[in-house]
Amino acid sequence: MKKKSWICVIVMLLLVSALSGCGKQKEEAEDVVNEAEDAYVYVPEHQVIGGDGIRVSDAVIGNDQSVFYLAYLENKEVKLMSLDMESRETKELLVELTENQHIACLNNDGEGNLLLGVIGYSDMETGQMEEAAIRKLSPDGKELLSLDVSEALLQQPDFSYMTDILMDGEENYYICTGENIYVFKPDGSLYSQMNAGQYVSSFFRMKDGKIGVGYLGAQGFLLNEVIPGQKELKLVDSSILFDYGTYQGGKDTDLLYTQNSILYSCNLSDEKAKEVLRWTDYDVNSSNLIDVALLSDGRIAALTTDYMSENGETELVLLTQKKSSEVPEKKILTYGTYYLSFYDERDITAFNSQSKEYRIEVQEYGDDSMSIDEKKEVYAKELEAGKIPDIIDLTHCPMNLETLILAGAVEDLTPYLETDESIKREDYVPNAFSAYERDGKLYAIMSYFGVEVFVGKVDEIGEEKTWTVDDVMALMDSKDAEVKLLSGADKWSIMQIMCNMNQNLFIDKENGTCSFTGEEFKKILEFANQFPDEGKDDSTLDDLRCGRTLLYRELIISVQLYQMYEYMFGGPVNTIGYPSFGESGLTFKPYGTTVAMSTHSENKEGVWEFIRFNVSQERQENVGSPYGGFPILKSALEKQFEKDMTPKYVKDENGNQQEMPKTTWAKTMGDEVFSVEVYAASEEQVNRVRAMIEAAQNGESMDSGVLNIIIEEASGYFEGHKSVEDVAAVVQNRVQLYLNEIN
Repeated sequence: MKKKSWICVIVMLLLVSALSGCGKQKEEAEDVVNEAEDAYVYVPEHQVIGGDGIRVSDAVIGNDQSVFYLAYLENKEVKLMSLDMESRETKELLVELTENQHIACLNNDGEGNLLLGVIGYSDMETGQMEEAAIRKLSPDGKELLSLDVSEALLQQPDFSYMTDILMDGEENYYICTGENIYVFKPDGSLYSQMNAGQYVSSFFRMKDGKIGVGYLGAQGFLLNEVIPGQKELKLVDSSILFDYGTYQGGKDTDLLYTQNSILYSCNLSDEKAKEVLRWTDYDVNSSNLIDVALLSDGRIAALTTDYMSENGETELVLLTQKKSSEVPEKKILTYGTYYLSFYDERDITAFNSQSKEYRIEVQEYGDDSMSIDEKKEVYAKELEAGKIPDIIDLTHCPMNLETLILAGAVEDLTPYLETDESIKREDYVPNAFSAYERDGKLYAIMSYFGVEVFVGKVDEIGEEKTWTVDDVMALMDSKDAEVKLLSGADKWSIMQIMCNMNQNLFIDKENGTCSFTGEEFKKILEFANQFPDEGKDDSTLDDLRCGRTLLYRELIISVQLYQMYEYMFGGPVNTIGYPSFGESGLTFKPYGTTVAMSTHSENKEGVWEFIRFNVSQERQENVGSPYGGFPILKSALEKQFEKDMTPKYVKDENGNQQEMPKTTWAKTMGDEVFSVEVYAASEEQVNRVRAMIEAAQNGESMDSGVLNIIIEEASGYFEGHKSVEDVAAVVQNRVQLYLNEIN
C-alpha cells in the first residue's frame, strides 16, 4: 500500500475513534464543569465585638465554641466576656476580684479552658503591685485553679507587668512580661526565667504542648522554643524560612502563621509550609490579626483589631466553606505589587467587603524566599511581557510612572473624574490632587500623603520656604568649618533628588532636546559634592539644638510629627525643601494606597470604583490617623487639624482635669534613643504645617536612562578625575543621543 493510503487509513481510524468517543468525552467534560461548580470556597462572616462605648482588649479564641475578651466600659468598669461563635450571644463571666485586683492578660490553656493573669495593687494611682496570680477557668467561668505567684514574680527586679500567659503539656505555666518569660511549675513555684532581649510579638502553644515565642531582633526575626528549666531560648529547628508575622499554635500542626497576608500551616519538621489562604481574598486585613484557629468543623476563626482606627475596633471573622456555585459571582480585579503594605491591604479588604460587583485579588510577584530586588525583577519581566494587572500599585512597582506612561500602560483618569458626580476636584487639596498629573493627564490620586522636607531651626536657617543652591552655599560659608549641613545624606542621593526636582530645566520632552551645560546643572554637581560618599546619620540631639547640624531630612505625615521636631531642635522649626531654581523644593510622597488604572484592564469602571472609594468623604474623614499621613480631601484634612488642636484630658487623684499627651513618638539618632510626648498643637503649629502643604509640588521622576547617564558621568567629578565642565559636556552629548533613540 502506498504511503498516502496509509495516512488516509490512520486519519479515518482517528476520526472514527474520536466520533465514537464523543459521548464519553462530553460526559467527562460535563463532570469537570460540575466538579468546578461544586468546588468549595470560604465565605466570610464579620461581627464587631463589643459595640458602642466598649473598648475590647485581650481577645482570644478559647475553643471551637467561644471567644473570650475583656470589655472596658465608659465608666472604666472592666468585664470578662464570652462570645458564643454559633449563637453570637455574649455573656459576662463573673470573676471574684477585689477592688484593687486587675486582669492583666488572658489566653486559652490548649485544653478548652481559660487562663488569667491577675495583678493586685496596693496603690492603683502609683501602680505599686502587691499580688500576682494565675487563674484557670472553665469555658463557663467556673474557677478550676488559683496559684499565687506573688513571692516569685514580684521580687524580680525587672518585672513590670504581665502581657501574656500560657500552659504547656506538662501543666507548667508561662508568664510573658514583654521581654522576659517566667516558667512556673504546677504548684506555682518558679521553675526558670529567660530574656528574649526584644519585645515578644508572638507567644503560643504548639500541638505537642511546647511553648514558642517569636520576636524581631537585631539579626532579623527569630522563632524560639521555651525549654522549662533552661535560662536561654532555643532556636527552633526547621528548614522553613520564618519571618515577621502573626504566629499561633495549631491543633493538628505545630504552627499557624501569617506572613505577607498569607496564612500558612506547618509542622516544624516539614520541608515547606502549606499555604491555607490569602487573607485579602476574604476581606481580612492580616496586619490586624490577633488570633487565628482552625475549628474542628472546617471553619476558620480569626480575631482582628484595627489599631489605626480611632476606637480600635475588634472583629470576629468566621470563614465557612461553601460550594462556589452557591456564592454570588463578582468581577475580579487584579492588584499588582511586589510588596503589599498595611495601607494597601486595609483599603483592599475594606473595598471588597462593601462592593457588590467587584472583588480585588492581590497578585504579589515572587515568593517569600525572594528579596525585594528579586521580586521587583519578576514583576518587571511580567510588565515587559505585557502582562499588566488591572490595578498597578505605584508605590511598589518596579517602573516609575513616567516609564509606565511611555509604555502606554496606564490610563488617563480625567474622563472618569469628569463624569463622576461624587468626586469633585475642587474638594481636594489642589497641588496634592494633581501630584500625578503629567502633560494635562491625571494618572493617579493619592489617598493620603506626606511632604518630604528638610527640617531646620528657624534661628539657624530663617523663615523662607524656598532657597537656591547659592543660598545654601552662602549659609555654609557663614558657619564654622565643623558645622554639618545635613546628617545621613550622601552625594549620590542628593544629586539624584535634585536632578529629579529640576528636570524641567534640563529636559524638553515635547521637542526631545536637553540642556546640561548651563550653570544650574553644574551647581547641582558642586552642591552634591559637598556631601560624603556614604551618608552616616551620626548627629545627636545636642548637635541639632546647638547648631552643629543644621538640617534633618524627614517625611512629615502629621502635625504631631512636626511637633516632635520642634522638641528635637529645641524651638520653632522651618520645613524647607531641597535647594531648587525658582520653585518649591518640598515634594509630595504618597502615604497610603496610590494606584494607576491599566490600559489593558477589561474592568476599568471597577478600577475607578476602587480609586473613588479611597478618596470618598466617608473613607477620608473616618479612616485616617496621626500615623497614616494627611488626607487629600480638604474637609478631612481640616477635621484632622481640629483633632490635633483639641486637648486630651483625664481626671487626676484630686478630680481635677489634667492634660494628657495625644501620642508619644520614639526616635533614634545614632546611639541615642529618646521619646517625645506630644500634646495638643497650637494654631500656629497647624498653620505652619498648612503652609508646608500649600507649598509642596509633585515628585516627578527623571527618565531612568537619563539618570543612569548622569550617575555614570558624575563619578568622574566626584572622584576628582574630571572638571564639572567636562562632565556637563559629556552628559549633554550622551543624553541627547539617548533622547534621539527613544523619540
